[in-house]
Parts: sequence; C-alpha cells; structure tokens
Amino acid sequence: MRVELQVENAAPSNRKVFPPVHGYVNLRKNPQAVQQIEAADANPPLARFLEIINGPESLFASFGATAAEAQPSAESATAAGFGSSVTLVFADPTFNHERDRFEHLAVQLSGLLLRESAEALTCALGIAACEFPAESKSGYCVGIALMARAEAGEQARVRWGLGLARVQQALLYCSRQMRLRLRQAE
Repeated sequence: MRVELQVENAAPSNRKVFPPVHGYVNLRKNPQAVQQIEAADANPPLARFLEIINGPESLFASFGATAAEAQPSAESATAAGFGSSVTLVFADPTFNHERDRFEHLAVQLSGLLLRESAEALTCALGIAACEFPAESKSGYCVGIALMARAEAGEQARVRWGLGLARVQQALLYCSRQMRLRLRQAE
C-alpha cells in the first residue's frame, strides 16, 4: 500500500470542527445510527469500519465519512477507482489538543500500512487543525483517505473494502498500543 503523510497548516477559517454543526452522527453513543450516514448506508464495508472504529475497543471517534467512485486519473493506467475518507479525533477530548499524539498515531499507522503489499491502494493520512467548540479549544484531527484502483469498478470496490479492513486493523492495533502506554504511565 502506498502511504502519503501530510501535516496541514490551515488558516482558522478553514479548520475542521468537531462535532460538525450539520449532519454529525455520534456513533460512540449510538452505533445503530450508522445507517444515517449516507456513505455508510450505501457501502457496507464503510459502515462496518465506522462501527468498529467508534466502538469500545477503539480510542477514536469519527466524522465526515464519504465514499465514492473516483474518476480515472492521467497518471494511473487503471480505468476505475473507488475511495473513501473519514476524519478521526480521540474519543477522550483531552487527547485532541496534543499534536504529538496525532503525529505519533500517523507515523505508527503509516508504518503498519506500508507493510501491505497491495500496489493498487493509496492511503493519505493528514493531520489537520480542528476546533472543539464544546471545550472552547483548538486541537487536531487526522484524516484518512483510501483509494483503490482497478480495471473495473467492482474490482476497485472489492480492493477498497479489503484495504479499509487493513486500515481498521491498523487503527485498532494503534489503540491497543496507546492504551498500554497510558496504563504504564499511570
């Protein structure tokens, strides 16, 4: 899997907001509401990913999930593509204000995903500034965009679903490692 890591320095007017003002579904409190997210309702692998990433085994909360077919690109020899994006924050609000936590997560996640040999998958990880109005604080979030390419649309969707499962497993591994470090620090 090809992994791209970016750190965005957005102006205050371009920052993400958690929770978003419109369309936010709190899957940590109401996992059954995943079907209210249009992209998840149309794509079962994304619905499963969101249920697990917002579940009790995970340290994360998600927002802004999208999924769609991609237009063919000039640099890619494949005709079809399918991709998704989701933004994550830590479920524990105190962690969202420490850039180091997000940088460590992104580096650990990219290291795990680089081990995958799937050449038709690209995962872009982006650390971005984020506003948390409920706490009157700014902090960070991490965006995960996954793109699969193939000769046919259905094949791209299958590759994307398999890649999304790999990202999910890597995130859960990162959660377990972080919980272990937190316990050791106590």
